[in-house]
Amino acid sequence: MKKLLLILLTCTTLIHADDIYEGDLSAPEAHEMQKKSSAIIVDVRTTLEFIYTGHGEGFVNIPAYEWTYIPKSVEERVKSAEFELKTDKVKGHSDVQKLYDAKEVINKNFVTDVMSAMKLRKADSVILVCRSGPRSKAAANMLAKEGIKAYNLDGGFMFGWKDSKMPWDGY
Repeated sequence: MKKLLLILLTCTTLIHADDIYEGDLSAPEAHEMQKKSSAIIVDVRTTLEFIYTGHGEGFVNIPAYEWTYIPKSVEERVKSAEFELKTDKVKGHSDVQKLYDAKEVINKNFVTDVMSAMKLRKADSVILVCRSGPRSKAAANMLAKEGIKAYNLDGGFMFGWKDSKMPWDGY
C-alpha cells in the first residue's frame, strides 16, 4: 500500500507543479453549487472505491484512472500462504500487495465523459473529488488544460465531504 501511495503521490506531485484549475472548495460550498445546478461533482476514484467506500450525494463517478493488479507467480503466492500457516499470522495489507504488480491505466475518455456529464446536468463547471485530494487535483488540472472550469474538493471525500457531515452513503 505504501509503495502504491508513494507512486501515486509522486505522479500527482509532478502534475501539480503548475496548478491551473480554479481552486479548492469546501464541502459545503461544493454542495451548494451542486444544488444550484451551477456545478456537477465528479468523483474520480476507481469504480471499486466508489462502490465499496461510499460516495457523496449526487456524485457522478467518472474514474480518471483505474488500476489493474497483475499477480506474481503462483509459486510466490503459495509460498506466502504457507508462511502464514507456519507462523499463524496473516500478512498485512502492504505485504500482500507485494504479491502483485500494480499498473495504472488512464481513462482515455475522462475529459469527454466529464464534458458529457456537464452537458446532461447543464452545469458550467465541475468539482472533482477523490479520496483525499491528490487525484482530483490532477484531474482538475487536466480538465482546466482543456478549457473546462474545474475546482477541487478540499480534503477529498474522506477528509472534506465526510468530515463536514455532508450527505453520503456507504460503508
